[in-house]
Amino acid sequence: MPTTPDENLSERHHDRSRRRPRARITHSTRTDPAAQPRRGRALAGATLAAAPAAALLVPVPALAGPVHAVGDAPASTTAHGAGEPGTVRGDLPNGGHYVLVTPEWWNGTVLVWNPGYGGGGSDPSAGPSEELVDWLVERGYALAGTSSAEGGWAVEGLLENQPLVMDAVRDRLGEPEDVIAWGSSMGGLTSVAALEQHADLIDAALPLCGSVAGAIPMLNGSLDGTFALRMLLAPGDARLQLVNISDEAERQATFREVLDAAQATPEGRARIALAASLAQIPTWTQADDERPGRRDWAAQQDQLYRAFMFGVVSPRQPLEDRAGGNFSWNVGVDYTKALAGSENATLVRTLYRQAGLSLDRDLETLADAERISADPEAVAYMQRNATPTGGIDGPVLTLHETGDTAPTVTQARTYADRVRENGDESLLRQAFVDRPGHCAYADAEIAVLVEALQQRLDTGRWGSTAKPSHLNRAADRIARRDGLDRGGSFASVRPDPMNRPERGPAPEAVSHQGMLDGERAYALHQPADWNGDLVVMPGRDDLTGVTAQWLAEQGYGTIGYELSDGWDLVLDEANAEAAVETFEQLAGDADDVVVAGRSQGGLTTRIVADAAPEWLAGSLPMCGGGAGAISTWNYKLDTAFALRELVDPDSAMQIQGIEDRVAELQAMNDLVALADSTDAGRARAVLAAALSKIPAVDPETGQDIRRGQLEARIDRYIEHLPFAMGSHVRAGYEQTVGGTFSWNTGVDYRRELQRSGRWAEVNQAYREAGLSLSEDLRTLDRADRLSADPETVRLVEQTATFTGELEAPVLSLHTTGDGAGTIADDAAYRSTVTAAGSARQLRQTFVASEGHCTFTPAEEAAALTALFDRIETGRWQSTAPRQLDRLAARVDADSDLDLGVARFTSGDAPGQPARMWDLRNWGEYRAE
Repeated sequence: MPTTPDENLSERHHDRSRRRPRARITHSTRTDPAAQPRRGRALAGATLAAAPAAALLVPVPALAGPVHAVGDAPASTTAHGAGEPGTVRGDLPNGGHYVLVTPEWWNGTVLVWNPGYGGGGSDPSAGPSEELVDWLVERGYALAGTSSAEGGWAVEGLLENQPLVMDAVRDRLGEPEDVIAWGSSMGGLTSVAALEQHADLIDAALPLCGSVAGAIPMLNGSLDGTFALRMLLAPGDARLQLVNISDEAERQATFREVLDAAQATPEGRARIALAASLAQIPTWTQADDERPGRRDWAAQQDQLYRAFMFGVVSPRQPLEDRAGGNFSWNVGVDYTKALAGSENATLVRTLYRQAGLSLDRDLETLADAERISADPEAVAYMQRNATPTGGIDGPVLTLHETGDTAPTVTQARTYADRVRENGDESLLRQAFVDRPGHCAYADAEIAVLVEALQQRLDTGRWGSTAKPSHLNRAADRIARRDGLDRGGSFASVRPDPMNRPERGPAPEAVSHQGMLDGERAYALHQPADWNGDLVVMPGRDDLTGVTAQWLAEQGYGTIGYELSDGWDLVLDEANAEAAVETFEQLAGDADDVVVAGRSQGGLTTRIVADAAPEWLAGSLPMCGGGAGAISTWNYKLDTAFALRELVDPDSAMQIQGIEDRVAELQAMNDLVALADSTDAGRARAVLAAALSKIPAVDPETGQDIRRGQLEARIDRYIEHLPFAMGSHVRAGYEQTVGGTFSWNTGVDYRRELQRSGRWAEVNQAYREAGLSLSEDLRTLDRADRLSADPETVRLVEQTATFTGELEAPVLSLHTTGDGAGTIADDAAYRSTVTAAGSARQLRQTFVASEGHCTFTPAEEAAALTALFDRIETGRWQSTAPRQLDRLAARVDADSDLDLGVARFTSGDAPGQPARMWDLRNWGEYRAE
């Protein structure tokens, strides 16, 4: 069975005053260093060696000079003094390799070079050229380089290398002030991915000609081009494999054969132009050619043809082997729309007209052709290795050639869009040189970018350092003063957006099952018309219910997971985050994430809302734990204690410290049956029920049974007493947390009964049974009380009671006839949230229904609709019962499913919440 990937994409931690510490997935926060002069650091014991040779896309020869393993590196020093520069090579624990070139006087910055495609082997380079490495070392930079154990699409290995390389750097140099990840092509992608995934190690990124939007959109664009070429020129040629490649060499040779034959005819040239344009290949791609004229259609088409094999027919088999399947798709792609938005649209139309072909007919052929789906696990692999999110914590300066084809310059635009969507646009600057070629940069062009990025790190500001005019002046100065190759001119460029900017899987239904932490099963579903939102459903691991079907019908993604045994709420909360991460890895990033759970899942939902994870957009807790675990289990203890002491003090029911769960359940059920067997016992059941506010609701109508119908009300109390005491759950929870967490030392039961709002009813029941209520209350006062383990209480406080500090909207849903956790819990929750100043985030809704979590799908659908409306608009619409009933009716009418009826009502409960315990009480319990 497929399982969740073991590794988190990142670990995030927030420290909030008055909040319990909870691990969650976040971005670590960086602050820019203050502008101040740097102190150089002398390096002792460095070994003199020749500078490394250049490496752009392939491995380079080994550098001359001694080679040291990591453990053999001389001890670092930050003392001022003379030293010698040197080169150290070594192996990394994961089979990768590194090189470290150290200056005589260190400025505190390390640049970590990541190679392009094919850059494996044991001889990594420290930079793109020997001359540039020398120039940087002379200016005090330390340069590290890394390579993976294997070549090819080595992003996974290179990302694993980053912390290992930095260990080697620290062993030799000490702690750096700044670490810059840089690289070319695939190495440029690795650099921005490393900044995201290793934000604790890397301060900035300098990707050169990198596929910074990631592997998924890059290869989806390639698929578009090869798909069009095959469908229009050789649809029956099985050798033209598009995905799931079995023989890459044959595939490449066949595409070359078909491409060359097509170039010999006007019809073929027109179709090559269409296919290349769908892959967004530019019309100036050859470094030795002049830019074609604006209306020189033949020259522009020739540029597309000559770039097609390198830019479109990208090697897939090595990538698919690593990913374990196909990671590209074109389901749902509108090629007519894609062409209309292309800057090559006029070229394509002209060539089709000159060839006497119907462009509309060819586009219809593409529209009618069978589309290609992706393997979710392979997509997830390529998301990790790597398709950046654009969420960055440090500055990034990218460099692209406008005529690059692997990747195309459109990657820069998509990456910028993602960074802006994350709110990090102030950290990004992008530089362009207006010429064809792939990674063909001059040393002065790169040197000036290193200077600009270093200044941004030093000062916390970009200023004008990344503007084309400044870069050109600075590059001229470096070339004139230091003799580095100058290259061309930086230019202001705004690239087109990518046709295929996707990070996640294809627009087709994706279903998956596996296991989360604690061997808890999960199931996820992403509908074909996914609207981008995700509902996490603790406690619904099969997604077969009508509500889950409705969510899929409406375009919502869902992931449900199995809850823990023994009320392991820490695990349940952690699995909510793991569920989000799993969905994003297997199905794609969600725009808004809502958690919606019932019962134990409802309590989990409130805990997630209270912890305020960064990914949470809203919560829908249903019938679960609004008072928090301490309060809930204290009033359940009160009910059990009163029933035992007044009905049968010799009962074997332990109430807490339960040693034998089966025996405890039997004793509890026997006690309830004994109470029900006599008038005195039934009267005392009314007192016990009042302490936990058990409701008395007509099972048929969902309406409160009138006060005058005392016997009918007592029948409901008796029915709910076992659930209200909850020994079947308490036993497991005590085992999970390692002790007792409920107590009644110091409790005044007369006062608690008065606070319950049920004194009159209890007094009536006692009077009709011929009992003395005052005497029974004195009996409870005299009875030996139960205490808790203070350490366990503190643990439960931290993990299952509330601060009330809500940073995302919460809409709760509760049945008025719930005996396991009554609507008085909602009053407690409202008090906690109001005290924390978060009342504007909370709305509470109620359903007139008897039982625990007995909602109709219409009621759940209406609540989810209201919550998503709040998330989208930023304000609550009316959640009055009548309005919600109308909303449920509309939702049901718009659905092909039978959602049932809605029974929303007011939720006022008499009296005060029982035994409240929240942040305001933390740390107060003392054992007597």
